[in-house]
Amino acid sequence: MHEQGHFEDHVNQLERDALALEHSDDSSRVHLLFRTVHNLKSSLAQADLEALAEQAHRLEDELDHIRRGRRRWTSLHCDQVMALVDGIRNAIGQGAGFTSREVHLEKGPQAPELHWGMPMTAGQVEAVESAVAGGAGLYRLDKLFRRGLSREAFEDLPVLEDLRELGTLVAVHPEFEAFDAGPEDQVVQFLFLSQRSEAELSTVLWDPLLCLAEPGASGVCPAEPVEQPERVPREGLRFLVVEDDPTAGSLLQYILAQHGNCLLCETGAEGLSAVEAAYAKNAPFDLVILDLFLPDVHGDEILREIRHLEAQKGLSDSDERTHVLINTASRDMDQLRQSLGLEPDGYLLKPVNVDALLRRIAELRARL
Repeated sequence: MHEQGHFEDHVNQLERDALALEHSDDSSRVHLLFRTVHNLKSSLAQADLEALAEQAHRLEDELDHIRRGRRRWTSLHCDQVMALVDGIRNAIGQGAGFTSREVHLEKGPQAPELHWGMPMTAGQVEAVESAVAGGAGLYRLDKLFRRGLSREAFEDLPVLEDLRELGTLVAVHPEFEAFDAGPEDQVVQFLFLSQRSEAELSTVLWDPLLCLAEPGASGVCPAEPVEQPERVPREGLRFLVVEDDPTAGSLLQYILAQHGNCLLCETGAEGLSAVEAAYAKNAPFDLVILDLFLPDVHGDEILREIRHLEAQKGLSDSDERTHVLINTASRDMDQLRQSLGLEPDGYLLKPVNVDALLRRIAELRARL
């Protein structure tokens, strides 16, 4: 069971961001909501609060559509967030002194005039309109960052090189000074022109990509999800266990082998090679059970690589991505929170709860 403070911090953050969105169009709030709900989903599943975990999963999918520009935030979404907040407070805090912090919303300065969701100079607006009229596509990429970057690091972000290779970068918002003085977590927006289609760009860019004008057309891009390449057809589930403890690894392999094909790797290097080979064949694992403290490579590095390979393949929806469960005996909350930032789908605290694992397998089987 997660400590009470962990849930309290998350639900208070959800409440603040949802109420703030009712008073502004700050896209950063949507990204922060998405991240918090994703982390809560894993924590709720670990705490065996399956109904609330499913509720968080549905909200996560809805927020993903919003942050990708496919839907607009409405008061109904705020109601969904508050329903989840109330459910968690009732489940975790009832009779245990769980109290909500009062939410204070400060009125910020008047927002500047926006063009394509960003403040822009008259010269930038004119250049963009001319390029779009000439057939260029116009896109905006929203990427969540944590404050603390140096100016040099901010101006040399890897995404900037990617966008320049894919097209022409037009504007970045906020600029470094505003970013450095802003909140701890905030979205940086990148507006760029490209002759490539949204489907092509989505196979390269992982973060939410908003199509504002299609290449070769003057109309606005349709707000429909991009159809992704189909996976290689197969029978049964594919499992990968990365575990250096022979006893724990053999037990997990025995359980999983009864429900599909299971590969056991005893080092991080072997696990990375197996993951890369699976994606090279366009046949990623359905479930990876990952030990954190491996003898050669930390489990976080393997999880980071899985998410990176998914980004390259354009796999963004939760039902398309590999389901990753962290398997650890550690109760170090700082380490668990660090791993949560890499978007695992839950934890299996050692010794493994076999019933909880079987429920996960049933959920995965339902996706086939």
